[in-house]
Amino acid sequence: MHRFSSPVPLPRSRSAGGLSVGLALVLLFAPWPSSVRAQAVLPSPDDPLQLGPYTVTEQRDSDLSSVTTKTGTPVELSAQSIAVVPRAVLEDQNALNLNDATRNVSGVITDFGFNGSSQPLLILRGFQTTSMSAAGNMIGMSSYYIDGSKVQGVPINMANVESVEVVKGPDSVLFGRGEPGGVVNVVTRSISETPETTIDTSVSDQGGYRVIGESSGPMGTTNSLFGRLSASDTYGDSYRDFVVNDLIGLSAEVAWKLNRSTQVSFTVDYEYQRYRNDYGVPAVGDRPADLPESRQFNNSPELSSIRTTSAVLQLEHEFSTNWKMKGKVLTLGAPEHELDISPYRIDLTTGQDLMAAGNELARYYYYVRPNGLYRLDQFTLDLDGKFNTAAVAHTVVAGFDSYFARVGGTQYFEQINPVNIYHPDFSGTPNFDPAQATPVDYVDFNRWTSLYAQDQVGIGYGLSLVGALRYDITSAIFASPGTPANDDSFVTPRVGFVWQISPCNVLFGQYQTAVDANNGRNVDGSKLAPEKSREREIGYRYTAADKRLTATLAIYELTKFNRTDYSLYPVTIRTIGEARSRGVEWDLLGRITDQFSIIASAAYTDAVVTVDPTYGGTRLADVPRRSGSIWGRFQFDQHWAAGAGIFAESQREGDQANDFQLPGFARTDLMTSYDFRFRKVRGTLQLNLDNLFNVRYYAGSHQFVRDWIQPGKPRTLTFSARFTY
Repeated sequence: MHRFSSPVPLPRSRSAGGLSVGLALVLLFAPWPSSVRAQAVLPSPDDPLQLGPYTVTEQRDSDLSSVTTKTGTPVELSAQSIAVVPRAVLEDQNALNLNDATRNVSGVITDFGFNGSSQPLLILRGFQTTSMSAAGNMIGMSSYYIDGSKVQGVPINMANVESVEVVKGPDSVLFGRGEPGGVVNVVTRSISETPETTIDTSVSDQGGYRVIGESSGPMGTTNSLFGRLSASDTYGDSYRDFVVNDLIGLSAEVAWKLNRSTQVSFTVDYEYQRYRNDYGVPAVGDRPADLPESRQFNNSPELSSIRTTSAVLQLEHEFSTNWKMKGKVLTLGAPEHELDISPYRIDLTTGQDLMAAGNELARYYYYVRPNGLYRLDQFTLDLDGKFNTAAVAHTVVAGFDSYFARVGGTQYFEQINPVNIYHPDFSGTPNFDPAQATPVDYVDFNRWTSLYAQDQVGIGYGLSLVGALRYDITSAIFASPGTPANDDSFVTPRVGFVWQISPCNVLFGQYQTAVDANNGRNVDGSKLAPEKSREREIGYRYTAADKRLTATLAIYELTKFNRTDYSLYPVTIRTIGEARSRGVEWDLLGRITDQFSIIASAAYTDAVVTVDPTYGGTRLADVPRRSGSIWGRFQFDQHWAAGAGIFAESQREGDQANDFQLPGFARTDLMTSYDFRFRKVRGTLQLNLDNLFNVRYYAGSHQFVRDWIQPGKPRTLTFSARFTY
């Protein structure tokens, strides 16, 4: 069972902690019929515990391939690199945000993000997952996929996540609307086929906590109706001044198996995030400023917030063993209240560099949106199947996709008091006053209507050829009311091969183009050319015969065309730039022995701007040449386990001008856990120690601003307890 995640309105009580406990108690006594609860299938006290090792097969293979390849083709027979971070790893590492998950995947780096830690900006193979050529305000830029649907500017609730998938390189034929570096797809948790209730809590020495309550299983005695209800409250730990990130989530899903061939599911999700974003520290010279670790300069008197409500109706029907149809309707609404204060060294009224003049940062309510609204409606219909023509085997998928995203609400610009970075005085910070601010209205929408088809043709001797086409009709704009939309249409191809030279060894490769409609206009009113890209990739994949271990090695070259020329910004924008990324990536996941599990990655990335009047020859910002990770877990016996890992990046350029650098770092994390059973309750007690040596490092920086460098996490001790019955 597969569906969207996100969350049914819930009022905020006096405290987040009280609300969390209340929700957990509700779930603990969830209204599954007592006759059903009594049928719970649990191991006897003499059975070994289910220890959750890192295996490929635990990822619900049919769902995984249906999302990432949209066919029944196993992922190990895909023509491109795909990496998966399973739930067992997320739990072992106590991953609280998407950055914590994707750091385990080669070639994935953190950019500077807005809207709190639940909405990170990510970089894949040198390129941001959000277009930096598309026009728009800075807020709400983070984009990723949730169960195959692209969303932007909404939080990711890791309490509701089963796994995180990273599809490397452009996947425009099957997904569309993506940046060329790849697709990050969040897979939400599924309904259990047997009654199960879980309470999961954690608390850190930095003041953060998370409480999760979940109940799932059959509803009634017919085994045709199943349900899942979950609630969570995640309060982000932060040692940084003024920073707040509190995310409440509630999710309800019902699935109805009409018969052996047909299933209908309906999911309603709600999330309420309150935050004050961390704008980090400025650069002084060619390095981040040497400031107290807690210091940052956004002390907005009022918290920002976003309430996300979504509903998904999904139908799956098997016509036969070889043919299946899947349809999904998604509607999502997210009222936004954005009131962060943005620090910036330039006084935009005088043009003076305040940092150079006196170590000051000007501060702004920079195009804030007190009453915004993000809306998304999407309908997808896929038909996939298998058939033979003579001695040739075909695995095909054909689909239709209608996608309409828009943002509304007046934006405001207001300059407020500056602060000295070494001796800040925040006493004069005013509340946002729309009467003192300059209002700006924009029309902001993105509409796509698409048809696509792919055929993976098995021609014998383990060799398959892949061919695909996608046709898109698009309409997009971010401009003053009355400005015509940028209407266009595109055809994007994909060709590739998969050669299974033995049951465990596969060679693969692909050539694919991608396109992203540009929503901006030039100063003369003409529409900007769409961004385009192409990638060549070849790789090798090993999958153990028992599916317990998989490794992928890939070499690629990725070029992006029609990047924005910012040399004349904000007077005009031209799309004449070009950038290229070349690299080698390696990912490993699985079990080396029955006791030892591992997830590891390594990447070498050479990402440069090849054509640009200002930045030509510079390296792409935030992209280290070398990066890697390794995390191992050892199960000592039936009860005790321990894990350790290192996450490392070499020096990176802090901005596109290459004016300053972020130092390289290696961060070490530890974990130990104890599994036990008390009657029918399975429990896990766990300690995580992140950044063991308290290394001071920087997680990311904005590519065009020298003043938003985000410090990394200090040494943090977290205690967790999970109980399932």
